[in-house]
Order: sequence, then structure tokens, then C-alpha cells
Amino acid sequence: MLNNWMDTEAGRNLLKIESEKLQSCLPNLLGHYLLQYSAWNKKVVGETSLRHNFFVSDNSSGMAQVDFLQLPFRENSIDCVVMHHIIEHSENPHQSLREAARVVVPNGYIVIVGFNPWSLWGISRYTPKSKGPMSGSYLSQGRIIDWLNLLGFRVEQLEKVQFLPPVASLYSPKVSKKIDTFFNWCGLPGSGVYMLVARKLVAGRTPIRPQWRALAGRRIPVATPTTRGMRVSNR
Repeated sequence: MLNNWMDTEAGRNLLKIESEKLQSCLPNLLGHYLLQYSAWNKKVVGETSLRHNFFVSDNSSGMAQVDFLQLPFRENSIDCVVMHHIIEHSENPHQSLREAARVVVPNGYIVIVGFNPWSLWGISRYTPKSKGPMSGSYLSQGRIIDWLNLLGFRVEQLEKVQFLPPVASLYSPKVSKKIDTFFNWCGLPGSGVYMLVARKLVAGRTPIRPQWRALAGRRIPVATPTTRGMRVSNR
């Protein structure tokens, strides 16, 4: 159902709106690696201040195929992770968030895009002839913020879009965008989509980054084995 909806004009329109908002709300990131993945297997962040922008997926559409519940990256190795509608479509949402938190460097960021169950978008799932995505278990931003706090993150920014129902954003996108801007500025609840920007707060020094090598034909960071610190016997 989700993939079918993403092929509609409404799905493409929402992806465009989310991508534009993400570009404007991402912090000025310093470092090397941005990792992004989406339940829709669509790239949502184009340009970034980080040197490398990796898009992975759970199928062959990304630079690499990964399991979102067991990311193949070392701890404290990624400067920013963007999770696009991953949590509400995960079979284990808390584990998917915990994995993202594991790979983020101290003072790095997690950016979460999710559907708000307490919105016109959330309600529209139960109406006939819905113009919005109906699959997934929508989780409130409050619950996600609680999980982030337990994982040692502080939410530094909250952005909201799509206050009007899906049909309005489809047939009146300009009006919907203006209302989003005004309601977001007023801090009103009830948006269909929320975007959380959270920073990892960890006491102590930032660990030394591992040395990376690039996979053939790709530029995804993979830790390089080293003999440094190993004991050599039989000399």
C-alpha cells in the first residue's frame, strides 16, 4: 500500500515538501558523513555541508542494501543520520532508533521525519478513499522525544508541515504551504508530519575516528583492519 501511494501525485508532492523543509532545517553540520535512509526508499536530502552523503535502503535502490535494525557501521562513526518515516514502518521502532543512536558520533545529530497520529493526516487513514498513506503505526512526537532523551539526545529543533488534510495539499499546494508556515511559526500542534533534529550529548572526549577505506565503486565508509596494538609472537 505504501509503495503504491508513493507512486501517486500526492505521494510525490509530500516527498517534495519534506525534502524542501529538510534542506532548510538541517543544522550547519561539521564533519564527514551523513547517512540517510527512508521507508519509501527515496533520497530526501540533496546538498549538505558534510563531505559525504550516503543513501542506503533495504533493497537495491540505494548505495548499499542494509538492515535498518542492524546497521553495518561502527559506533560513533556517522555525523548525522536522517531517518525518513523509518520508525512508524519498522517492526521494532525502538530498536531502529537505538541503532541510529549507536552509530552517531558524540555531538552528532539524528533527524527524524514521522507522521503525527493526532492530525488530519492521522485521521484520514480511517476514512474511505483516503488520499494519504495508510500503512504503518504512527507514533507521536512526544513518545519519540522521550525515547531520544533516554538514549542521551536533546531535541534542538522541531519543524512541522502538512497541517491541512492530504487532499488539500494535493489540490491546493500553495495554500497548504502558506498555512504550514503560519501555523509552524505560531507553534500550533496538529501537523501531519513532524521533523525532529536531536543532538547526541555524551560526556567525555570524542573518540578518534577509525581509518576508512572505500568499497570498490562506492564510497560508503567501512572500517579498515589494523595490526596496530597487536602482540607479535614467535620472534
